[in-house]
Amino acid sequence: MININKIIFRNLILGGITISILVGITVHFVEHNRINNYAEKLAFSESTKYSEYYNNFYHNPSISSLQTLRKIVQNTLDHDLFISIEIYDDSLNRIIRESLKDKDINEIKHDLDSKFPEFIMAGEIAHKVASINGQLYIKVMSPIRDKNKDKIIGHFEGVYHVSNDKIVEIRNKAFLSVFQSVLIVLATTFLLYPVILQLKKKLSIRSYELLDSNINTIKSLGSAIAKRDSDTNSHNYRVTIYSVSLAEKSRLSKSQIQALIKGAFLHDIGKIGISDAILLKPGKLTHDEFEIVKQHVVLGVEILENNKWLRDAIDVVLYHHEKFDGSGYIHGLKGKDIPVNAKIFAIADVFDALTSSRPYKKAFSLDKSLEILKSDAGSHFEPQFISKFEQIAKELYIEISNLENERVLNKHLDSLISRYFTILN
Repeated sequence: MININKIIFRNLILGGITISILVGITVHFVEHNRINNYAEKLAFSESTKYSEYYNNFYHNPSISSLQTLRKIVQNTLDHDLFISIEIYDDSLNRIIRESLKDKDINEIKHDLDSKFPEFIMAGEIAHKVASINGQLYIKVMSPIRDKNKDKIIGHFEGVYHVSNDKIVEIRNKAFLSVFQSVLIVLATTFLLYPVILQLKKKLSIRSYELLDSNINTIKSLGSAIAKRDSDTNSHNYRVTIYSVSLAEKSRLSKSQIQALIKGAFLHDIGKIGISDAILLKPGKLTHDEFEIVKQHVVLGVEILENNKWLRDAIDVVLYHHEKFDGSGYIHGLKGKDIPVNAKIFAIADVFDALTSSRPYKKAFSLDKSLEILKSDAGSHFEPQFISKFEQIAKELYIEISNLENERVLNKHLDSLISRYFTILN
């Protein structure tokens, strides 16, 4: 039996893990965006730092003002983490190019040139992040504006080496964010589990009550039909047990057997629409009267077809009087065209009629009843189902015959029904 609690727990865990992964990915992009913001701030702050000195050079170009600007650039290289700095004038001519004279920097110069494309100096802040030999580098570019007028008079461009401490800080923040997010998701998952279980418990109770009500409804309908047709509940109980036993022997699916159970109870529901004068007539029916009785299968469909839960019982209701050779009613179907459930029920229905006493006849013995069934194999009944029924009939007949009364028979039937109409636990 499927354990719905395990399914809920598993799905919650899988959902939690999936959300955690998505959160992790989101955090990764957030941290990546944080690096980008860091780069843009870096570009702006550096261009601002050089703005005053470059403005002096721009408005009063001289060797002295250029040397002052160059000294500031060199000082930045010595004390900050820039490894190269370039400054361009408003005609995009490079006026300063300084870089660290470091062996390690020289070794990666080719990689830096290939990783970082030339920026288009269009007056916007730009940056590019690249990893080389496990180290993080940021190339930034920012316009330098005239301090007196709102116009661009030059550009600052530099390559910044992000320190290991900064990388560790960024990674730690990312890992912490992911860990916190995962922890929150998992905690929420575990907090939701008992709430969902409680809701599921209430739903299961309501579902069981609804299912029990539905089962009792079809049993009550079957009982009402049987009493109107001068029959007993026991007939419905027995034919249902016989039908399900043969269906199990024939390895029908659970859904097929569910439909068969409904159909067995409601097979003659259409007789509600047949007048008492015909239905309860003690003598032989005329041809016209029998034609009217035949219509009970059609009336049964009309009663059930608008009920979604009972709709799968129609195969039995409509076709249980069809015969294997096509001589039955109401459509004259034959062989494989007759639904399986209708073929199985027809055997159970006739077998119970043969082995039961009626006002107009005595019950036939088990052997005589089986003999009659076998003689009709290939004409009335599907031969393979008759063969299977022979294998279970004796034991089944003895078991049913030993049930003391209708109440005990009903209890036996309920245990059988519970195998096919269950609420998931």
